[in-house]
Amino acid sequence: MIQSLIRSLELLESLSGKNQSFTIAELAEAMDLPPSTIHRILQTFCEKKYVVRDERSHTYRLGPALIPLGKAAARGIRLQDAAQPVLTELTAKTEEDSYLVIPVGEKGLVVQKVDGPSHLKVIEEFGYELYLHCGAIRKVLLAYQAPEFIAGYFKTVIANDRAFPRTTPEELEADLTKIRSQGYAVTYGEYVNEAVGIGAPVFDSEGKLSCSIGIIAPGSRVPDEKRLDELCSQVRRSAADLSFDLGYSPAFNRL
Repeated sequence: MIQSLIRSLELLESLSGKNQSFTIAELAEAMDLPPSTIHRILQTFCEKKYVVRDERSHTYRLGPALIPLGKAAARGIRLQDAAQPVLTELTAKTEEDSYLVIPVGEKGLVVQKVDGPSHLKVIEEFGYELYLHCGAIRKVLLAYQAPEFIAGYFKTVIANDRAFPRTTPEELEADLTKIRSQGYAVTYGEYVNEAVGIGAPVFDSEGKLSCSIGIIAPGSRVPDEKRLDELCSQVRRSAADLSFDLGYSPAFNRL
């Protein structure tokens, strides 16, 4: 199974060569594989439009389905490159672990993290997913989704009691309304005991929600409202900085 996947990826790489269009014989020779193996892989790729076949010349080239994947990868690289110094500064100023989270369907995915000097041991590493209503950094992503998405989320996740933490549509709607009103989210111990989460939204050049950034801190390091306000202000500033770096202009996007 793994060998087959490697061969398939190597075939895509071969198709990205200078000639752009290749016969099965050319690909078989380049990869030192039987033509029947090449043909089988190409058939699968053609079905998904990752590869297209020219019926006149009987050659193959990369297909249109790869374009959105490439664009998505490029966006991800730019986002993470832009986020790294922002997260580093956020951690330096708050002395807490900072995170970059993107929405993926009904869940939020950690794509970047910077550890603070007193690292909080939570399972929030690269690639970790949780439902969008779990914790401040994800909940802020849910708050800024389209109303249709939120309504669907209530029906498929909350009403069916599928995910932790337990809540009701009414309670969650009140939380989301408050988040949109104040521009950030704060949660207490929703999935990390005695921890405070703070998250703020990040927008792209088109004014669309791109991701969220935030911190998770032990409650003992947030002893009062003054400290909480300081941390919230810093998270909001960092989110605004990253939005600016991604080309977002609040004034322009209101026009």
